[in-house]
Amino acid sequence: MQLLNNVIAVMNKEEVRNFKLWLNSTNASSARKDILLFDYIRKSAGKYDEEFIYKKLYPGDDKNSFYRLKNRLLEDIGYNLSLLHFSKHESNNLYLLLGLYNIFISRNEPDIALFYLKKAEKRALLIENFEILDIIYANFVKLSYDLTGINPEVYIRHRKENAIKLDKIRETDQALAAVTYRLKLSQNYGKRDVGLLKLLDSTIKEFAADESIWKSKTFQTRIFRAVSQILIQNHNFVELEKFMLATYQRFLSQKWFDKANHETKIQMLIYIINSTFKNHKFRESLDYAEALGEELSAWNGMLYKKFVFFYYNALVINYAKTDLARGLKALDEAEREMKDIKNSYYDFFILLNKATLLFYQRKTNDALKNLVKLYLNDHYTKTDASFKIKIAVAECIMQYESGDGEGVIKRVEQVKKQFKEQLDSDDFKREWFVMKLLPDLAGASKPEVNSKLYNQIAKFVKTDVAGSVEDGEVLRYRAWLAPKVGIESDILDE
Repeated sequence: MQLLNNVIAVMNKEEVRNFKLWLNSTNASSARKDILLFDYIRKSAGKYDEEFIYKKLYPGDDKNSFYRLKNRLLEDIGYNLSLLHFSKHESNNLYLLLGLYNIFISRNEPDIALFYLKKAEKRALLIENFEILDIIYANFVKLSYDLTGINPEVYIRHRKENAIKLDKIRETDQALAAVTYRLKLSQNYGKRDVGLLKLLDSTIKEFAADESIWKSKTFQTRIFRAVSQILIQNHNFVELEKFMLATYQRFLSQKWFDKANHETKIQMLIYIINSTFKNHKFRESLDYAEALGEELSAWNGMLYKKFVFFYYNALVINYAKTDLARGLKALDEAEREMKDIKNSYYDFFILLNKATLLFYQRKTNDALKNLVKLYLNDHYTKTDASFKIKIAVAECIMQYESGDGEGVIKRVEQVKKQFKEQLDSDDFKREWFVMKLLPDLAGASKPEVNSKLYNQIAKFVKTDVAGSVEDGEVLRYRAWLAPKVGIESDILDE
């Protein structure tokens, strides 16, 4: 049962401690088989040997007892986790109140059941959980058979009104889910499902005309998510910035942000940071990055680990444009802060950005050392070839700038063989051009004005290209080549 191993692997220290205290509260014994199995799975990780632990716990017995132990342990962990976390999430608290309602209904105690049902209704209305409200109103109608003090018509009307909101929200969720799914699958943002976008857009306009829903915090949150997805898909960062700033300010002015939707606040800040960065408003982007850093500490840092990467990403992308030294300092700080968060992508991000920032500081050899480390990273092995080739091209550029002419010619040939399929594709014409260019550059100290090599570079640099294309390059090829033909690289960002 791999599920048991996976569940134990993701349990944090608090959950492990609480679970073992709970087990020992019933029968404390160092020989308990469930504790022995739990500890073995937790400590063995990838070296788990089922045959070994089975024979240790049940020598000479058949495996049925062992399988029953595993099933019971999984159930006990699930039960204990639910007890530990039920008060930490609003929805869990609602399920608890409904559970108490069901207990007293089964005992034929409708008055007590009504008490818990009313508490559940009040909580569901507060957090706008329309799905559970539907269940609550249905139970009020049922309870009216036993309690004459309950007017079923009131709750039938509430349920109908709630159903209208719920149907509209479900429609938005379904449209948003479909768009998100298509976005994840699509490798070419030029191929858009226009019909789906129109469906989502018309749904939003319909909602906006409904004043009762428009005033709903839940609805506003869904609007933010849906519209932001449309604008991002269309690379419309100017409108995204305007929309996100207006939405964020509206939530602040209405005092809608609280512990329950703190994650939404953080997500809004991340959108604002990224859109202002895309619009070259680096100072504003950094100001919102600092606001994000403060919000990560709110509510006892409950979302710190989940979003700390986005904070450092915001610092790095902005300082890469404004202050390379501070960008490297942010990467060093990120490395210290995230060392306890086991995620190979974070290491990948740090190494790749250190390489590029060091290169821009003309510390080419140090940049290459970080790329060598990058190739040993677990996340790199899982990275798609379409991104690996861009890293390889960046390495060749760095090697050329280090003055190793012979080395870069050899490396270019290796890259051509390794990524032949990609370089033969029209999607990688820019990488193919750089690979073709580098050996010629390596043989010339500087392209002569009006020479064939000079004109090829000038034409490439002067050819406009979508910002999204250059965003996908580890080192922007035009910015790197521009000075070689007397063009200021700064004007390429305008």
